[in-house]
Amino acid sequence: MLANSQLKNIKLLLIAPSFYPVHGGAGLRFYRYLPYFHEQNIETTVICGTPKSKKFTDEDRKADWLQFQDGTLVDEIVLKGARILKYKIPGKGSKQRSSILLEKALDFCAQQATKPDIVHIIAPMPFHVINQLKKIKKFDVKLVYSHTIAKDFSNNVLVKLLQKWKIKQVLSQYDYVLVQSNALRDSIKTMNQTFNVIVIPNGVDAEKFSPVKNQQEKTQLRNSLGLPVNATIVTLVGAVHPRKGTDLLVEAWSRVVEIHPSLNLLLIGPRYDLLRNELAGFNEKIKQSISASNMSANVHFLGQVDCVDLYLKVSDMFVFPSKREGMPNAVLEAMSSSLPVIVTPFIGLSEELGVANEHYLLADRSSNSLRENILKLINDRSLCNQLSMNAREWVLSNMTIKQSAERHTAAFHSCVNS
Repeated sequence: MLANSQLKNIKLLLIAPSFYPVHGGAGLRFYRYLPYFHEQNIETTVICGTPKSKKFTDEDRKADWLQFQDGTLVDEIVLKGARILKYKIPGKGSKQRSSILLEKALDFCAQQATKPDIVHIIAPMPFHVINQLKKIKKFDVKLVYSHTIAKDFSNNVLVKLLQKWKIKQVLSQYDYVLVQSNALRDSIKTMNQTFNVIVIPNGVDAEKFSPVKNQQEKTQLRNSLGLPVNATIVTLVGAVHPRKGTDLLVEAWSRVVEIHPSLNLLLIGPRYDLLRNELAGFNEKIKQSISASNMSANVHFLGQVDCVDLYLKVSDMFVFPSKREGMPNAVLEAMSSSLPVIVTPFIGLSEELGVANEHYLLADRSSNSLRENILKLINDRSLCNQLSMNAREWVLSNMTIKQSAERHTAAFHSCVNS
């Protein structure tokens, strides 16, 4: 890679419906890339919006921005070398939410002083905004999209065909599509082989997400977090939601804890099961599994936390029974923390995550299989140590945040110069 002084300045306009404050997904990933972009002469402006109503936090419900009209600038800050512009957008309706942000992008493209070289969108755009995407391209800027999660298509054949056709039409507007894995690349290429797709695996802050130095540090951290010092701790980071498989893990845990009463389960992430009426049955299933174990005190719903790295440091294993992902940050962060990891074969699983049974254990997506693999790790210390060491080495060799940011920078230069 060229030295910073040799790199041409690039003006990047990043579009993200939700970016700051952000707790996960693509927004968090690009938030962490900002300092590296700044170092590599990528002049970044972020146009983002207020969250969806179903993702409101208590702070959001009390926020002043709720009184503003849609499209109003409610916050402007400079953060990690980037200018962040946050606009009030509707709490519902992807078309209107996206349309407002793209109109703001068009305003930027129309003014010589703010015209970017690249407009980079990091969230799916609905079919209805194609005309706005076409207008952006008329300003002679490159249009880039980060495709971050595998699509869940309908089981109805005709509906599925229509869904794929709409996605293909939207993707056709982009000069480049960035994906985190070969699996996502292949899924896009099946729609059109001519799409310019670049694979850039996600990056992890390997200094922040690192293993504890010794048992003394682990004990001190557990005490500070209010966790039992001598327990075996199983952790999942992700929203409490059917797609994430929280119910399967709780059911598996409730059966393992009968054999290992000191087993504790940490569930870190927003409680969507409490916020959405359609998840009432899902919530009831989780409660019944916990109740059946008679060990409810050993399950800890921690909600959204700002120190995920500390909870990973004090954990003994990480289980991720998701159904559909792109390249899950949570898994990479657990691997970087030297935890033995159990995943299920989610839609989007690719070799970029490592090799099954070498860097992580691959379980069937069922409570029985999760139970068997949790017991395997509890009973086989040698296997735990080997997986832990291999996982950390894999991240350091292939998946650091610096490596990913540099790959994005190279992709931006290729795009501008094409």
